[in-house]
Amino acid sequence: MCRQIVVLTILVLAGVRFGHGQETTLKPRIYYLHIRSDVKFRFSTTLITSKVINPSTVAQETTFHVTLPDEAFITNFQMKIDGRLYPGQIDEKTSADTKYQRSKSKGQSAGQVRHRPRETNKFQVDVNIAGLNSVTFNLTYQNLLRRNHGTYEHVIYIDPGQVVDDLRIDVAIQESRAITYIKVPPLRNDTIEDFTEGARNELVSIDRPTRETARIHYYPSAVDQRRASARGLSGLFSVEYDIDRNFDAGDVLVVNGFFVHYFAPTGMDPIPKDILFVLDTSSSMFGTKIAQLRDAMHIILNDLHEADRFNIIKFSTTTTFWRPGKVISATRQNIAEAEGYVTTMTSAGWTNINEAMTYGIDFLNSIGDDTGRVKLMVFLTDGSPTKGEENTDIILENVKTRNIRHIAIFTLAFGEDADYEFVKKVALQNDGVARKIYEESDAVLQISGFYAEISRAALKNVTFRYLNSSTNLQNVTKNSFNSFFSDSELVVAGRIKNTDMKRLSLSVEGNGVQGDISLALSASILDHSTPELFPSLTRPEDFEKITERIWAYVTIKQLLDEAVGELNSTAVQRENVRQKIIAMSMKYHFVTPLTSLVVIKPDQREVGNLQEGEDAELARDMPSPTPDPFPGYAWRGRRPGALLTGEGKSTAGGGGGDPHFMIRVQGLSHPVCFDMIAEPGNILRLLKDPNKGFIVNTLIIPGMKTRKDGRMRTYFGRVAMLLHNITITIDPANINVGKHSLSWDNERPFYTHNLHLHISTDDTDTRVLHVDVRDSITISIKRHLAVDSTQVNYLNVYLDKEEGLSRQAEGVLGQLHHKKIKIKDIILNKRGEKIGKLIVQEGRSRSKVRTRLKERHDVIDKHVEKCWTAHTKIQGLLTGTYFCNRLYDP
Repeated sequence: MCRQIVVLTILVLAGVRFGHGQETTLKPRIYYLHIRSDVKFRFSTTLITSKVINPSTVAQETTFHVTLPDEAFITNFQMKIDGRLYPGQIDEKTSADTKYQRSKSKGQSAGQVRHRPRETNKFQVDVNIAGLNSVTFNLTYQNLLRRNHGTYEHVIYIDPGQVVDDLRIDVAIQESRAITYIKVPPLRNDTIEDFTEGARNELVSIDRPTRETARIHYYPSAVDQRRASARGLSGLFSVEYDIDRNFDAGDVLVVNGFFVHYFAPTGMDPIPKDILFVLDTSSSMFGTKIAQLRDAMHIILNDLHEADRFNIIKFSTTTTFWRPGKVISATRQNIAEAEGYVTTMTSAGWTNINEAMTYGIDFLNSIGDDTGRVKLMVFLTDGSPTKGEENTDIILENVKTRNIRHIAIFTLAFGEDADYEFVKKVALQNDGVARKIYEESDAVLQISGFYAEISRAALKNVTFRYLNSSTNLQNVTKNSFNSFFSDSELVVAGRIKNTDMKRLSLSVEGNGVQGDISLALSASILDHSTPELFPSLTRPEDFEKITERIWAYVTIKQLLDEAVGELNSTAVQRENVRQKIIAMSMKYHFVTPLTSLVVIKPDQREVGNLQEGEDAELARDMPSPTPDPFPGYAWRGRRPGALLTGEGKSTAGGGGGDPHFMIRVQGLSHPVCFDMIAEPGNILRLLKDPNKGFIVNTLIIPGMKTRKDGRMRTYFGRVAMLLHNITITIDPANINVGKHSLSWDNERPFYTHNLHLHISTDDTDTRVLHVDVRDSITISIKRHLAVDSTQVNYLNVYLDKEEGLSRQAEGVLGQLHHKKIKIKDIILNKRGEKIGKLIVQEGRSRSKVRTRLKERHDVIDKHVEKCWTAHTKIQGLLTGTYFCNRLYDP
């Protein structure tokens, strides 16, 4: 049956989208959509409320897709069903996933907010709506607005997919100083180039109750929405503003024992800089990307000041300096010559990141320690290391060890194939910032815009000093910074442990172009009153906790940076950071990458009774006759009819009937076969190798026929691979590698970074896709097309080359790579069948699995072979987790 999907998408700071399936009779109807944001002292609380109905008689799953910046945390998600409100509960990720699956399997309404780490800054809320029922969603999130290019921007993405009769957006702002600039431009898309300077949204009204406050209202009518398009509004609704500024120590907000200090002075000239551009010109930059990089560098070079000095490294297989051994003054003539050099840059070769970065650090170290200048490196790549040192952990250590002068390294990951995790670690470990550059038409503006953010250092070696901090303050966030950049803002927060304090005295010290500076400030510790702009969002008790929540928010963000950047040296320290994040997330009700928020509508039997939940958990661990074992095939050593000839190990999975999994084991005369319990819609992990950054998952689909026992046959319907940040999706109709679409009918090879893909045809005229990873792992996908209405299209998966797998490989096929398996105690039963025990050994762990020698039919090779069959009792054969929540679940 076709499912109707309702999708909410929040982009940038927030956004809303509701989508639906093809059946117009079951189209969900949005009764209303209200978005209210309350911005107090840069800290924004946004509430999204919408009511949706499920007109079908059966329960249907709806999905919110929530895309947020790093700065935003979801704080609450509620559902109102049958007049009752079901609040969310914060949990660790794994615990939340378990509770949601239990509720969903019983047909209850359930909602779960889960961070999607492979899709940066996205959250997902899955909701199962009972039939003929309506659900009101309430989603709340908070974030600290970041000052960029001289303004704060609060953005809401609107795309409901239909005209909504009652659509409202309200934004209230209260600041510490007078608001000197406020603007709401017309709706736009998320590309930088879709922006008209000075244009305003004519449907917006702005009230100014006081100099420090503003209220923005946007109530587009149904007619207004239809003017935009037949399906209503679609675009970014943004509010831009800034406040009065001077050359001072900033503002301190002190409430209820916590303080927040904002620092963004004006009137300082930029410090001259020594900047090194390290640019990837490997073969993967071919075409549009290298052209966009050249255009961006032309803009950046012309933005250099005459007092600046610079040089350029281009790297691929080898590393080349534009002007070896020295930094070049940014004179007009030198800039023109640098532009000429950039114009000639072409793409070719491999990606030798280690050489380029270490050469760059050594170069900047060699030019001396000029206290009147700022040194920085801007590093751009579109991939991961494929030449020289390829272990990113070793590269990180090499860079950190060489960076003795604490040079700030700013990194850009260009395109979806770039290893963003790696470049972010480089930046975090070296006082820099990382940014993803999307392969869109505005990539030039993305690159040059990022440079503009970090090119004007007004202060360096910035330190926040608080009088008697050892006795009066505790848990202060980061208060020492490498640089302060013009048109940005630094934020420090902490706790006041001396309740008798009447004033908080502080100073901010740093080195500017005119020499050392020290700015002092003394703030009264008083209660702050607040006007009731939106009482439901800003109650007095909420305002009393605002500084505490900002402190918790900033602390968690910095702890997450510690975790991602691996800034702690030992595993114990890293685990302590992880536990701190979880504890603070749960205390302050923040949905972070380590926590989820679950809402469940319990049935009457579950109220106050934990027994049923415990039974359900135990039941999942026991073999069940109801779900259908899905077919799959796995091989080791040479096998008859193998897709690829030659020696070596290979495995295969998929198919449409028995056998299910078949493993060829060295030393055994017959392969090992086993079944696994799965249902249509399940996602199975075939392979995960953390050392290689490689994952292979597959989606189980139903067939058209049933077995003799009445159970539905199942198949591999889709295969997903993930190599670092490169995604590959294969189904019988399509092959997608990142943004590239390949055809099953095109046998032309495809190359990208560490991947080589090509398609062949076997002796039955069936198409086979071969995916070679670093020339050490080969996955082959065989496509089977239905010949009549009683069949379905499906895939078989083969691991044809596996010597590149590490001992950390996991998944159904991955873990069998490093296990030793032998057969013992073979006897004949009363039926004359051979019975034996498989001895499975992994390290010091040893287990036994009872098996029977049976003939199994191989639908791939069309032959019958005897194998040692373990059926579904495979606990001793397989260990760990081999089911996933999502196709690209890491």
